[in-house]
Amino acid sequence: MTRVRTVVAAIVALGAGLAAGAPRVAAGAAGAGGRAAPDEELNDQGVELRRKGEDKAALDVFQKAYDLTHSPRATAQLGLAYQALGRWELAGPLLDKALQSPGDPWIKKYTRPLQEAHGVIKQHLARIELTGEPDGAEVIVNGVAAGRLPLPAPLTVSVGTVDLQVRAAGFRDDIRKVTVTPYQYEHLFVRLDRLPEAVATTPPPVAKVVVAAADEGPTKVEVATPPPAGGARESEVSPRAIAKWSALGLAVAGLGTGVTASIIHSQKLTDFSNADGGQCSNNNGKAVDMTTGAAVRACQPALDAIGRTHTWQIIGFAAAGAFAVTWLVLQLTEPAAPSKATATAAAWSCAPSLVRPGAECALRF
Repeated sequence: MTRVRTVVAAIVALGAGLAAGAPRVAAGAAGAGGRAAPDEELNDQGVELRRKGEDKAALDVFQKAYDLTHSPRATAQLGLAYQALGRWELAGPLLDKALQSPGDPWIKKYTRPLQEAHGVIKQHLARIELTGEPDGAEVIVNGVAAGRLPLPAPLTVSVGTVDLQVRAAGFRDDIRKVTVTPYQYEHLFVRLDRLPEAVATTPPPVAKVVVAAADEGPTKVEVATPPPAGGARESEVSPRAIAKWSALGLAVAGLGTGVTASIIHSQKLTDFSNADGGQCSNNNGKAVDMTTGAAVRACQPALDAIGRTHTWQIIGFAAAGAFAVTWLVLQLTEPAAPSKATATAAAWSCAPSLVRPGAECALRF
């Protein structure tokens, strides 16, 4: 927290110093060239707003100055304004650009404080080298457009979580979050997946050829496209097909239930026969001793299981039979689809013409 306060104090002090020194630099420029720079007044207004703590208003003024001349001073002041608002990713490139003009009188005078501010900004920045396919895909960083692939240089971003989106027409968007630390250089490769294209299903045209007599002039040819068929497309699954294959699946499940119940039923019969020394007997669902007729509790669980498994035998096999019959009926009554040979077969049909001499023929598809 102490370091942050020190940085803020240094920036404010730099702004005050720039405001105080601006007239002298401007005077020197006026003396050399005869007049002040076009953006001088705007820069002075921005510095004054910075001294009052109105950083957002100062940013707007510095932006106008920068758009007017792109001078080294306007570039640096705009970068410092972004820094004051915590927009490190925008401040860094501007300070880089300003410090590339060491011969400018204003930059030369304030090189040291500008370099110190630049050092603070770099502690809050990372770079992401983003490459990928297809060329021309739009890159969006934290909701702001950052260019198109291939990018001319790595992206400068603020440390922390960065929202990246790459999008292009006809492709699925790539959206991801990347967490970066100070001074980190991250390389990312993105390849967008193409969206499935719709398959055109245009029916073939129907050709009708009318042949006239030799003395009636050239042959006439008319091509017409039939209206789309009213039935379901081949790619669609009809309710009849769903019912048919569901019946088959339930028949298999019923058969499996019946077979499993039969195996367990056989095991329980063996258990009942061996219980109580082989003296158990079934008296209308009650296990009794075959000699004395007295109830035998040790034999009752096996007898109960025999009754349950027998019930499941009946249910399983009956269901398998019913659903198998349903599937067979649907299979045997399935409407025949027209064959390709029938759909595409062509034939000539000719008949004497009642209007003109000769014969009139039509090619039918």
